[in-house]
Amino acid sequence: MGNDEWTPFHNIGHDIKVARDNGAITAALILTYAAIDAMAFLSMPENKKEVHRSDFISWVETYMKTDPKQPYQYQGIDLYGARCGIVHRCGATSRLSDSGGCKVFNYHNGSEHIYKPTIHEDLVAISYPRFINDFFGAMKKFLADIMKDEKLKKRVGNRIVNLFYVTAV
Repeated sequence: MGNDEWTPFHNIGHDIKVARDNGAITAALILTYAAIDAMAFLSMPENKKEVHRSDFISWVETYMKTDPKQPYQYQGIDLYGARCGIVHRCGATSRLSDSGGCKVFNYHNGSEHIYKPTIHEDLVAISYPRFINDFFGAMKKFLADIMKDEKLKKRVGNRIVNLFYVTAV
C-alpha cells in the first residue's frame, strides 16, 4: 500500500479530531462509531462482502482497549449497542439495549469511565475524551497489524478503495 492508500485513515482521524476540538461531541462520537464500522469492514474475513455485527464486535474485542485500571473495559456488544443507539436514534438506547442485550452508555467530559455495577449494572458513563483516544490507539494497533500481516494487508488494500473520502482536484 502506497501513501495515497492511507489517506482514508488520515481523513477519518482528522474529521473526528476536528469535530471533538470544536465542541461537536455528538458528531465526534458518531464519526468514531462509523470509523469502527469502517475498520471492521476492512478487517472482516476475505470471503465476506458486507460488514455485520459480528465483524464490528470482533474488531472491538481485538483492538479497542482502555487503561486496565478503568472500572469499565470495552465489550464489543456494548459498543455495538451504543453505536446503534447514537447512529440510528441519536440517543443512548438501542433495540439491543432495550432488550437487555448490552449496557447503556452516557458520555461525559471527564478523564475516567464511571461504572458502578452495584448501583446500576447496565449503565456506564463513558469519558468521551478517553473513548476517542482509545479508538486512535486501536486504529494505530490495527495499522501495525496491517503492516506485519500480508493477508490482512491484502484484504485492507482491496477494500480501502471503497471507503469514503474527499480528495483535492
